[in-house]
Amino acid sequence: MQLMATLRTSVNIAVATALLGMSSLASAERIEESPSAGAMVADAVIARPLYFVLSQAGALIYGATLPFTLLGGNADQAAETLVVTPLQAAFVRCLGCGKIENEVGSLNEGDGKRIRHFVMLSGGAAQLDTDGETGNGATYGLYLGTHFELTDKSRFDVMLGAKRLAETEIKASTGTFKDSATSYQIVSRFGREVFGNVDLMFKLGAHHWSAERKLNTGSKGDTSGNDFLWGVGLDTGLGDKLRVGLDYTSYSMENKDDGYDAGIDTLDLNVSYLF
Repeated sequence: MQLMATLRTSVNIAVATALLGMSSLASAERIEESPSAGAMVADAVIARPLYFVLSQAGALIYGATLPFTLLGGNADQAAETLVVTPLQAAFVRCLGCGKIENEVGSLNEGDGKRIRHFVMLSGGAAQLDTDGETGNGATYGLYLGTHFELTDKSRFDVMLGAKRLAETEIKASTGTFKDSATSYQIVSRFGREVFGNVDLMFKLGAHHWSAERKLNTGSKGDTSGNDFLWGVGLDTGLGDKLRVGLDYTSYSMENKDDGYDAGIDTLDLNVSYLF
């Protein structure tokens, strides 16, 4: 699928550029502080990477405890403290600045921020690349998460989900085989409303994957591992309860012990119900 290959090349550049642009935009909105060159360097080299690592560690804790925090009624509090607060410090803050004008923890529900939970269905097309060969298939998934909307137009999602990544038939020089893969994911998304009711969202996360390969001889084998995913997409609202989006996601799947090394790119349509 040529579209997937083109997306993968161009999105790598676009994501890095846009992430830097988010900090520039934040800087333009907060002109009260005048950080020194040393503060900017320390922020870029030390503080921001640390906040990013904390946000991803927090996402893992959030995902692992989500069923219990939903039952206990404090899933939004857990997402805000563990994930959204460090994500703000990592990305939605001018370089070298010590404060965030719209810090999520200082805002009251209904007055500066809105927090809702959501269920999301996802489905689309996938391209699997393994051993230099590619194959195409369908992908579908189900997610549960928490959505934050702030008055500065920044947006944050934290979600836990499962996804059937692909079931593809690949014709290689050694013969024909079928690969199928499943992923269990913990994902954080962050972005900003860019125009109208459309949000530009970036996705980062970790996933536990399992893959099965069936050879044309009838034999099969399976493997699994833990890896990373990233992506970018657009979301928009359809009324107060529904959101739809289109996103591109790249998944890494490598198990050196089994000699398995694959990548999957997906282009998905998402439909979310917020409650």
